[in-house]
Amino acid sequence: MQDHVSTVNGRRDRSSRPREASSDQISLDPTPTAPNRRSKRLGKRPANAQQPKPPLSKSYRLSGAHQPGDTDKRNAEKTIDDLLKAEENQDLLLYFDKTVCNTMVIDADGVDNPFRSYILPLAYRDLGILHAVLALSSCHIVTSESNTQAKVNAAIMIEHQLSALQSLSSLLLKEELYSLADEEEDILLATVLLLVLHDVCESGISSHGVHLTGTGFICRKICQHPQALASPRTTFLLTALSWLDVLRGFSGAEKMAYTDDVRRFILETEYFSLETLVGCPVDLFYNIGGVLEAAKQFMDGSITLGPFQTALDEADLFFREWNPEESSYPTQSSDWKALAEAYRHVCIIRVLRFPDTRAIPCEDPRIQASVVSILDASASISTKSPFFKRLLFPLFIAGCESSIPHQKRYVDLCIDEIKKTTGFQHLAMTNLLDQVWDARKQQIDASINIPWMEYTCSTDLVRQHDYLFF
Repeated sequence: MQDHVSTVNGRRDRSSRPREASSDQISLDPTPTAPNRRSKRLGKRPANAQQPKPPLSKSYRLSGAHQPGDTDKRNAEKTIDDLLKAEENQDLLLYFDKTVCNTMVIDADGVDNPFRSYILPLAYRDLGILHAVLALSSCHIVTSESNTQAKVNAAIMIEHQLSALQSLSSLLLKEELYSLADEEEDILLATVLLLVLHDVCESGISSHGVHLTGTGFICRKICQHPQALASPRTTFLLTALSWLDVLRGFSGAEKMAYTDDVRRFILETEYFSLETLVGCPVDLFYNIGGVLEAAKQFMDGSITLGPFQTALDEADLFFREWNPEESSYPTQSSDWKALAEAYRHVCIIRVLRFPDTRAIPCEDPRIQASVVSILDASASISTKSPFFKRLLFPLFIAGCESSIPHQKRYVDLCIDEIKKTTGFQHLAMTNLLDQVWDARKQQIDASINIPWMEYTCSTDLVRQHDYLFF
């Protein structure tokens, strides 16, 4: 049980050299420049790690999802060419490059953008990825009311989304029948990521959570092959999907589908994929993932309250002792540390909310101490900083845990600013905050908490949604 939430053994060894990727693997990653890397960590690979598969030929890897026949491949390439010739699609691709990519990561100086480096080149090589990119760009233009030359037709946007889903279905079927080549695995993961982000952009509720769940076994299989650590593209895709899995686990631990093996893989990777993506240090991600996994086991009866409480106590100690000054970051900007501090207190609050989410009122000094720390960290980052938009989830948690008017007002103002700068309107998040705040106003017994999770995964709900505040 303790393995799930145990403190990370050892800090990053700053003197060790990064791993070297094979020449064949490097050729698969479309970016010509090396991404930001962290020093190797101390630690062992999972005990169930297997030997790598025999390497496939480069020509087969680059063939995409249309390998089975040359005719199919030529038709797919022709279709891609036809789509690329359309002026409106060129505008959408340019919009993805110049606008969408910047909103998806902390696009700071000296930090590589993985969406631009890895996702965009795949759109020129795979039909499903191209459709998914065009659909996401169209959705972002509509929701952000962007002043752009790109024209959006709602019906065509839906067609792109459906075509991406069909491509994903074909890849999943091929995986089940024959298994996929390395590049095809990346294409599958990238397609799922883009489809889920489309849902996040549209409403904040993912109807494609089933695909996020469905890729869990593929992610675990990839993590069992040590050579995957050498690919920055693969590690980025695994990181992004694993983060989304943990994120939905905050609203309901039973929803988590990715195993500890996958989170351990991300902990051991040398690239700053998670930090660049959301700003959360990977140590915090790994340990809170273990907490949520333990909660899932407690809820399904796999463990009793005693071991679960022990795990919570150990996790609480880890998060309180974790020092952002001792962590490594992609660049020297102090905003990384402020963002890390905000995520640290998000983790502390989530631990405090177990095993009974109603037991501690939000006015409790332990809760309020972390709320204030999140708000202070937010105040230390300029709204003009590329880091500010990644305060979204910490601000949401702080808002849900507050009944103080000036705190709620500050959270509102900050989230509104993030909506403006990213173009993501986060309708589901706004609705959740309103529901929690309205319920507190009508609350008779102030000693009982109003948990926001009740509005996302309560047994009273007909449908359990995946709320993703990316």
